Amino acid sequence: MIFFLIGSLGILIFVITLVIYSWTYTPFGRLDYGAAIISKLSEWNKSPIEISKEVRERLRNSRFSAGPSFGAIEDVISRDIKIPRPDGSFLEARAYTAFPEKKLPTYLDIHGGAWFTGDGYPLDNVYKHLAKDAEVLVVAIEYRLLPEYPYPAAFDDAVLSLNWLAEHAESIGGSPTRIAVGGGSAGGNLAAALALYSRDFRGPNIAFQFLFVPATDLSDTDKWDSFKQMGDKYMLKASDIRVIIDKYIPKVEDRLLPYASPLLADTLEGLPPALIVTAQYDPLRDQGEAYAEALIAAGVEVDLIREDGTIHGFAGSTKKMEQTYKSLALKLKKVFKNL
Repeated sequence: MIFFLIGSLGILIFVITLVIYSWTYTPFGRLDYGAAIISKLSEWNKSPIEISKEVRERLRNSRFSAGPSFGAIEDVISRDIKIPRPDGSFLEARAYTAFPEKKLPTYLDIHGGAWFTGDGYPLDNVYKHLAKDAEVLVVAIEYRLLPEYPYPAAFDDAVLSLNWLAEHAESIGGSPTRIAVGGGSAGGNLAAALALYSRDFRGPNIAFQFLFVPATDLSDTDKWDSFKQMGDKYMLKASDIRVIIDKYIPKVEDRLLPYASPLLADTLEGLPPALIVTAQYDPLRDQGEAYAEALIAAGVEVDLIREDGTIHGFAGSTKKMEQTYKSLALKLKKVFKNL
């Protein structure tokens, strides 16, 4: 009887494994195994996205971290800081350094999360590794979020943090003249917009920009083939993105602004070199790659990487995410070595 149960369980596990493995096959190629599971579960969930303070708090309290695969790390110091806003409130941020005795180049990271989640430093472990591997001071900001604060609140906070670092980075162990910016998804959108703004208004010099699965055009999702190809099947749903954009920028005309849609800027000349990483199964893929191509056409040095088999944010593809941040660390070291 025991052997029968063990055998039956083994057969069941084998069948389930085969079924899940079949999910990796798509009309466009092969999904990574973990990404396939996440995509299928997301496809089964027919509930529309809910953008609310309650959902945000629930996600934050789930204590999800995107960094376990990077492994534990020691000898990295983090400290919470507060950046004053003109109205008397404060923008909260966290600074990471593995070399507290040095004045390091500064990397400003702007988290993703559809402009309404991603707070609470879920990439805490990633930032620690980046601080050590790239030998930079990593500063992660907690910008204002939806639904309470639509555009341009998040962008204004990004500008505020950059200007503050240009004046006060030394007080937290960073260099005010050697600054890079970056972020993923919504954070990539804000990082790209920040580079444009700094160029346009002769703000602090930005040496480098890292755009991970970025949103670069919020004006019209229907014109992008990747939206039509991916639809609602691969975790980040095209229908949800439209809802998010409506919440983030209610005024349709504001979506044409370059600091909302960097791809629509009159010119991209004079922007800092970039590392742009896209995911194959991501509705945002084509506009991220179009931004890379537009930067190259404007004479900007760009490294563009598309990771096949991945979904938005590389969910379920942790090794590829880890490799992306290792590539970022190498790029930052190279950029700042030459400054």
